[in-house]
Amino acid sequence: MSGSLSRRRLIGVAGAAAAASALPVVPSLGAIAQAATATPQDKLSKLVDLRFGMFNHFNLGTFTDEEWAAPHQDPALFAPTAVDCAQWAAAAAAAKMSYGVLTTKHHDGFALWPTAYGEQNVAHSMYRHDIVDQYVKAFRAKGLKVGLYFSVWDRTHTVEAYDTRHGVGTKEAIQPADMTYILGQITELLTGYGKIDIFVTDGYAWQMGQQAVSYQRIRSLVQSLQPDCVMVDIGGLSVPFLSDAIFFEEPLGITAPAGNTYAGLQGQTISDGWFWHPSTPTKDPMSKASILSHLADLEPKYTSFILNCPPNRDGRLDTNIVTRLAEVGTAWSPNTSRAALPTQPLRAEHPITPVNAYATAFHTGEGPLNAIDGLSDKNVETCWSTWSLALPQTLTIDLGGVWSNITTFEYLPKQWNRTNSTDGDITSYTISTSTDGTTFTQVAAGTWAGDRTLKTAEWAVRDVGFVRIKADAATGGYANIGNIRIGGRTRKPTLQRTTFQGKNTTYRLTARHSEKALTTTGTTNGTALAQSTWSKKTAQKWTLVPTGDGYYKIRNAATRTLLETAALSRADGGPTDIWTDADAPQQHWAITPTGDGHYLLVNRFSGLALNVDGASTGDNATINQWTYQGAPQQQWQITKV
Repeated sequence: MSGSLSRRRLIGVAGAAAAASALPVVPSLGAIAQAATATPQDKLSKLVDLRFGMFNHFNLGTFTDEEWAAPHQDPALFAPTAVDCAQWAAAAAAAKMSYGVLTTKHHDGFALWPTAYGEQNVAHSMYRHDIVDQYVKAFRAKGLKVGLYFSVWDRTHTVEAYDTRHGVGTKEAIQPADMTYILGQITELLTGYGKIDIFVTDGYAWQMGQQAVSYQRIRSLVQSLQPDCVMVDIGGLSVPFLSDAIFFEEPLGITAPAGNTYAGLQGQTISDGWFWHPSTPTKDPMSKASILSHLADLEPKYTSFILNCPPNRDGRLDTNIVTRLAEVGTAWSPNTSRAALPTQPLRAEHPITPVNAYATAFHTGEGPLNAIDGLSDKNVETCWSTWSLALPQTLTIDLGGVWSNITTFEYLPKQWNRTNSTDGDITSYTISTSTDGTTFTQVAAGTWAGDRTLKTAEWAVRDVGFVRIKADAATGGYANIGNIRIGGRTRKPTLQRTTFQGKNTTYRLTARHSEKALTTTGTTNGTALAQSTWSKKTAQKWTLVPTGDGYYKIRNAATRTLLETAALSRADGGPTDIWTDADAPQQHWAITPTGDGHYLLVNRFSGLALNVDGASTGDNATINQWTYQGAPQQQWQITKV
């Protein structure tokens, strides 16, 4: 086991302990939960009627002259002398804006409120005041709605995955302690500052996705704490998926298309960057004509224009920005004759995070797990694709247990495909569900238009553990699935049962092709795994312990250590070994039935299946991991012993 992995595990545990010891007293979710007063349609109608708002990027990058401030910098670098949120709000009101959104924490992890999680926040800066509190009070005093931006990606606290597009981040696993940290900070923001109208997340869909960071848990928390809040995720899509409304990031070339009828926000910056730079006060801001042109263009597209105005190092908006906003306010008024927001698509308001997916076929490098990973951004979107393979083909999704109240399937075609066409959009489909992964019942069938837009299928409330979509036809003769959401539309699902429930029951795991048993070859951390003839030794016996979110820890009866992907490998042929329980994703496995009495075991961190190297049938053959391809050496019989 690599030294970096051991270090990461220790940091995760220590960080969680420190955070827990420093936490303030926060009411239980039950005590602070409110009932929603608006329907999803009503919430989005109110959002688009805001029309014009202010984004305020003010954070550590303001003082380091960086758009993305580097992680692990001294919080004392944050040293404004005269933070004046009332001035920001007055400038927004003068422009006839209706709301403001503050960057409470950007990708470097510095928080503008005195969070109990770590020291990277204003309480340890040269300005020891709660800026979030000042902001919400100042904007409300001007009659403006309030939004908070929160970066899930946190490079100081190592809540990150490797970003191939930007060449930053780590290849380490998101830990359970990281989820405690994320949810804890969100709870602070959504319980400490009154009603929050908009909650914007970033660094999620394009950095790590829902297999690493559970969107289900984030969404459930936000809905519990602020049920009337509109959730917006910044990712490179032009249709809503991991949020209620779309964020069109104009500097990336993503803008609301002609005829758009989805509720959205389009973000642009008035100056020479999202954050203030020394050149900002001397450069001419975005022209009045351009701002007015944006408003005229976006208003009929049901898209609010959110214009970023970065405060300077004093904590005030520069004069050139204030002047420009006042000019806009004298020249613009909202078009109150605009028709009401068209009916928005039905959504799985209460999604379940899948644990695994497998398919009858897939194009090389575009496997089934891509359909459920939640990664979606311009040029880094992943998908399951049957390109060059004949239809029909099926994709089966494992929800990690049997859930009640499942009614809705959302399908997002790939948005940025290889030919920039609609090829790959499923146009004829059949959907079936199952509780055991073996017997499936058809619940929906129909046709969709091949136009890249979000597709939905619904059925009567039922208990579901597995969902199978059969692509019967698609544009171009092959199918693409960029993203999937499954859940309940109006009622929250609850977990009914898992496949293996007895933590004290021992099992033999037998490779299908060889009839050899999974065996540990030693007792120490880092010991490799092999297959061997069944001899009833405790080294061949395992317990299956549910993690509580759809996965299992596979614990050896002899050593009490866990089966894991070694060295944080995500490569075909990557090693497996045993290690002390660290409750880490590389030690969590989805156990999915193949439908014929066997199971595939897919690692949570790597997305690869437990595999016998080279399909060997001999004793002592190495056990590794490999992309699941339905091969017998990747299928296991699980038998009580």
